[in-house]
Amino acid sequence: MNTEPTPIARQLADGTPERLGRYRLIRPISTGGMARVFEARRESLAGVTPRVAIKVILPDFADNRPFQDLFVHEARIGSMLQHQNVVQIQDFDCQDGLYYLVMEFVEGLTLRRVASLCRRHGVPIPLDVIAEIGRQVCDGLAHAHTARDDSDNLLNLVHRDIKPSNLMVNPQAVVKLLDFGISKGWSRPELKGAVRGTWGYMSPEQAEGESATSSADLFGLATVLYELATVQPLFSEKEPDVLKDFLAKDEAARRAARMPREYAGLARVLVRALQRDPMARFQSAQEMGRALVGLMQDPVSARDRLARFQEQMTALNKAPKRVPATTMSPPILDADPASLTTDAGEPGLALSFGDVERPVRPVRRVSDAREGKARSFDWEAWIPSVALVAAIAIIGFTSHQLWLEREAAVPEAPVVEVSAATETPQAPKPDVSPPPVAEAEPPAPQQELVSTPAASIPLDVGGEGIVTISSLPRAKVYIDGEFVRNTPLFRHTIPSGARDVELRAKDGRSHSFRLNVRNGAEINRVWSFEESKFVGQ
Repeated sequence: MNTEPTPIARQLADGTPERLGRYRLIRPISTGGMARVFEARRESLAGVTPRVAIKVILPDFADNRPFQDLFVHEARIGSMLQHQNVVQIQDFDCQDGLYYLVMEFVEGLTLRRVASLCRRHGVPIPLDVIAEIGRQVCDGLAHAHTARDDSDNLLNLVHRDIKPSNLMVNPQAVVKLLDFGISKGWSRPELKGAVRGTWGYMSPEQAEGESATSSADLFGLATVLYELATVQPLFSEKEPDVLKDFLAKDEAARRAARMPREYAGLARVLVRALQRDPMARFQSAQEMGRALVGLMQDPVSARDRLARFQEQMTALNKAPKRVPATTMSPPILDADPASLTTDAGEPGLALSFGDVERPVRPVRRVSDAREGKARSFDWEAWIPSVALVAAIAIIGFTSHQLWLEREAAVPEAPVVEVSAATETPQAPKPDVSPPPVAEAEPPAPQQELVSTPAASIPLDVGGEGIVTISSLPRAKVYIDGEFVRNTPLFRHTIPSGARDVELRAKDGRSHSFRLNVRNGAEINRVWSFEESKFVGQ
C-alpha cells in the first residue's frame, strides 16, 4: 500500500495553479475586472509546446456564478467566430472548479499602447494607417455582426466594448479584435437599464442603458480612430453624468468635426459614425469599411504601410527609457484603467509593461502635535521640498518661454469648422498653402526624403511643409544652424527646400542629416542614438 502523501499542486503568486490540464502557465500578461490572462505553453508529444494565451477568472471571483456565466458566454461566442481579425478560441475547460479559456497568442501592441507611444514621442499616425486599421476592424465586426450558430440562426452579436485596449496589431500588420466578454447576442436575458461598456468609448444608447445594436460598435470604433488621429481620447472627461450629457448633445460628432485639416476626409467619416441617433450612422460595418477605403492613397499597399508603422512602434516600445534611479518604481501592467471595472483583460498582450513616469516619494508621518508632543523644526526634511518647488518654477518659466516662441513662429492649424464671426483679424500674408483638393480626391501622398542631393529633386521653393522629429534619447534640434527646441519637435512648419538638421544629445553625441521638404508634405523622423539609425525605416 502506497503511504506517500499526494503532492500539492504548485501555484503562482496569485493562487492560480501553475498547470491547467496540459497547459503550463508562464507569466501573467494582463489583468482585467474579472479575469487575468497568462502566457502559457501547451505541452504535446515530442517536445512540441506551442505558445497560447489563457484567460482565468480571478481567485476572488472563481466561485461567483454571474462571472462564470459571463465566462462561458464569451467561450461560446468566440468558438463560433472564425475570422483573421478576431482572436481565435482554441479550448475551454474547467479544473477543480476553475474555468479557463485558451486563445491564440497575439504578439504585438494594443492600440492603447500605440497611441501612448505616439503621444510621448510626437509621432503622428499617417491617414493611410488609420484607415487600414479601421477597415480591418470593420471586417472583423462585419463577421461578428452576421455570424450564425450551428442551426443557421443569426446571433445578432454586438461586441459593446470597442476601445484601444481591445484592439491589437501583430507584426504581420493584422488587427485583432479581443474580448467578447460583455458582448450581446442570442437574445441573452439581461437586466434592463444596465450600463455595459467603457465610459468614453460607449455609444449614447449604451450610456442610457438602452438596447445596443451593431451601430453601437461603429460608434466605439469611431472613438478609437479619433484617438489615433489626434493621439488624445475623444473624451478626457471621466464623470459618467458629464459624459452622458455630452453624448445626448451630439458632442462626439462636434469634436470630430474640429479635427485638423489633414484629417478632413477622416473627420467626415467619423462625424457620421458618431451621430447620437443610431439610424443616422453607417448602417453596417461593411459600409463604414468602404468609406475608410476611400481615404487610402493605395488600398493595395495600405497593409504594407501599416506593417512598417507597426515595426516603428515596436522599436519605440523596446527602446530603453533612461530614468534616474531615484524616480524608478516597479513595472506596471499595461492595462486600461477603465478595464479594471468593466472588462476582462487584454488576451495575448505580449508587450505589456508600460513606462514608469511618476516618481515614488517617501511617505512622511503627520506631526504628533495633536498629542501634545513638542517637536523641533527639521530643516533637512524641508530641503527636498524647497528644491522641488524651485525646479518646478524653473521648468514652468522655461515652458512658458518656449510656448511664446512657438506661438510666434508656428501658426495654429486650421480646423474643419470655423465661425467667421469669431475669427481674429490678421495681417494679410502670401498664400503659400497647396491648392484645395476635391472631396472625392485622396490627400497628397506623404513624402520623406533623407540624405539626397537637393539638386536632384525639384522642390516647390516658397511653400511650406510639416516636419516631426524625435530622438532616443532626447536632443536639441537645429534646423539650418538655428536652434528650434528639444525633441520631440511635433508638426513643425518649415519652408520648403533642402534643410540641414542637426540633433545634439546631452551626452555629447550628435547626428546631422538633410531633409528635402516639398510644399504641403509631411515628414516624420525618429533617430536612435543607441542604434545609430532612424528607427522604423
